[in-house]
Amino acid sequence: MAAPLASQATAVPREAQRLVLAPVAADGRGQQMGKAFERAVDVRWRDTDALGHVNHAVFLTYLEEGRDAFFTQALTTDPDYVVARIELDFRAEIQLADRRVTVRLEVENVGTTSLTTRETITLPSGEKAAEARVITVRWDTGKHKPAAFTDAERRQLAGYS
Repeated sequence: MAAPLASQATAVPREAQRLVLAPVAADGRGQQMGKAFERAVDVRWRDTDALGHVNHAVFLTYLEEGRDAFFTQALTTDPDYVVARIELDFRAEIQLADRRVTVRLEVENVGTTSLTTRETITLPSGEKAAEARVITVRWDTGKHKPAAFTDAERRQLAGYS
């Protein structure tokens, strides 16, 4: 498991995470309707740096909190995965005054052991603070190697594309 954030105490109430039906980028040539997962994440004082905004490394933590919550909902279990790749584009700063951001996750591809997602951090104003493409690999913690998704899990995850 990345970090046990999904099961750790957090100030974000359960109703702050939700499944939404919204326009989802298909392949860059148009839009399609699909499912996406959203989770509200609180901006904490400790997340900020000397410049008064959220430190760039914390953006990864926000994405991880959203991803853990997604896996927990989609697979109905705490996730065991490793991150194999992250591409992250910073679009705007997050400040403590923003108080809460929204992490949005959409599935791009479900492989045998891997999952590729598009993840966005959005400010309360609706402005995108960051956009990421993340490849995670399902992990067998006992064998310390990738584990295949079951057919049922693949169908469930594909429902978010």
